[in-house]
Amino acid sequence: MFRIVLSDARAWRKLLEAISTLVEEATFDIKPEGLYLRAMDPSHVAMVDFEYERDTFQEFECPEPSKICVGLGEMLKLLRRVGSGETLEMSLDTAANRLTMKLTGRYTRRFAIPLLQPSTSELPTPKLTFDARVKLDADHLRDAILEVSNVSDQVRFTASQDKLSLVGESETGRVEIDFERDNPSVYDFNVQGEVKALYGVGFLEDMVKAGSESSKLVSVEFSTDKPVKLDYELTPKGRLTYYLAPRIE
Repeated sequence: MFRIVLSDARAWRKLLEAISTLVEEATFDIKPEGLYLRAMDPSHVAMVDFEYERDTFQEFECPEPSKICVGLGEMLKLLRRVGSGETLEMSLDTAANRLTMKLTGRYTRRFAIPLLQPSTSELPTPKLTFDARVKLDADHLRDAILEVSNVSDQVRFTASQDKLSLVGESETGRVEIDFERDNPSVYDFNVQGEVKALYGVGFLEDMVKAGSESSKLVSVEFSTDKPVKLDYELTPKGRLTYYLAPRIE
């Protein structure tokens, strides 16, 4: 059993949209410490890792851990018309095997959606080390990936001591975008040697669009021919992290 209240229902909807870029069903772990999700897309190319600590919630009651699985499409349909300043209360109806939601704002709305069978497999935390870590403006990274998508379905990340470069190239043209370490868009820059990796634009485009809706800053971490990690900090205490496997030439 649990009962949680979020003061910003619209922010929750944006996070669900961010998770839905990879999966159609989401298995949430609600624990006394907070709410967590880790899921991999069906092709096993990308992963999303999400956490909201209990202090993020306006109210948080969870005497014992619960695991629930919901269809994100159905949940987002019900939250489509959520307004600014509305609060969202969620609780578990064990008798009906449903998740109940109450939106409070202009007026009060109550919804219930059926629970699905949660996944029994636990995805481990990726154990990766990174030679490049660049924290930058999330909107600017989104715009850069969108620029690359105009000419190519893949993007090469290259990091040196001076800059992070994103390059896309095809028969239709070439796009190169540089984030120099002293650029106002860059907040932290740590690179060991020269690092290069190639990634699919399709997944990245969805990730950076969704991530920038929920956070102002993103940390880009990668190593040569290894997965890239996009880490978005959520206020006041949370995190939305994506991992994407590289394309090997």
